[in-house]
Amino acid sequence: MKKKSHFLTRHPILVFLVVVSVFYCYFYWQTTQEKLDAYLLTQEHLKEEIETLEGEIERLNDVYAYSQTEESIERIAREKLKMVKPNEIIYWIRGLNDKGGHPE
Repeated sequence: MKKKSHFLTRHPILVFLVVVSVFYCYFYWQTTQEKLDAYLLTQEHLKEEIETLEGEIERLNDVYAYSQTEESIERIAREKLKMVKPNEIIYWIRGLNDKGGHPE
């Protein structure tokens, strides 16, 4: 009577390759999941940063729009450039902290 040989005993190299392939696939999948989680976290941070920057852009657009108005131009001309309208007289009142005669 002849003994039947098992598949495992007849093809040990094939079994070894299957086991190695299964482990490789598992570790590859695990690494891919970790990378995916990291990418999703980065994506979330970038979305938050985009929202913040869009708010800043909107604020700056409002500031720019205001800076183009007559009121803003006149205020800047008076405060920064010390300009006056024709036939306008400016009186400087010296305070306790004034050194020169007109505020800077």
